[in-house]
Amino acid sequence: MMDKYTLYAAQFLPFAEHFGAKGHNACKGCGVALAVRQVYKALDGSSANIESAQWQIPWQESIIVNSGAIAAGTQPALLSIAKAGAEKANLYICFDNETTEGKFDGEMLLKKLPAVASASGCDYAATACPSHPFDLIEKVRRAWECAGSAYVHILCPCPVAWGFEAENTVKLGRRAVESLAFPLYEIVQGYYKMTCEEAKPQSAAAYVKAQKRFAGLNEKKIAALQEKITENFAALKNKAQQAI
Repeated sequence: MMDKYTLYAAQFLPFAEHFGAKGHNACKGCGVALAVRQVYKALDGSSANIESAQWQIPWQESIIVNSGAIAAGTQPALLSIAKAGAEKANLYICFDNETTEGKFDGEMLLKKLPAVASASGCDYAATACPSHPFDLIEKVRRAWECAGSAYVHILCPCPVAWGFEAENTVKLGRRAVESLAFPLYEIVQGYYKMTCEEAKPQSAAAYVKAQKRFAGLNEKKIAALQEKITENFAALKNKAQQAI
């Protein structure tokens, strides 16, 4: 039912196009391009001045949020938009295709950057993925509307770097979420909330084996990754339950 429903997702999103209306240079199936398109749609009609948004080039060594290092050694693209009327408050959106100096490792799936952003002073922090457009758009809007600074970390599947067919970008994003490798949640003023829970999570193996970048992981390493993902998700869910 969900897969059939998502076929019509575009019909429920804002029709205005603020990104790529005249084409762009991104690769076919680029997860970053899809995520940027959805973010711009989320900010459609708001007071956000997209034209004045600042982009940090992907090859910078760190992302700075509230004068604290959020990620060192990663290669994401960072969009920052100053909030009008809010002193030194910004919306930071990280478009993460999980590439680090050309190396790929299962440990990259276990990032906790939203927690770091929250601890650094962001009133709102969240994870999102363009495979779940309504969740992503709602979080970007909440991030923009909150009083202080906000941080949204978006997983952006990359067909070229990850090693999968371009038409499977959304499928890989959904599999990342469904395997709990990239859980969707938000942190509002320090309180955690799960925004998407899977009744029957997929295995880590189903996720990593669909990508050539993990071809070097043997069964033992995949089993260890599964154990770590399960452990991290249990800890995350426990934080969410404590907030109820």
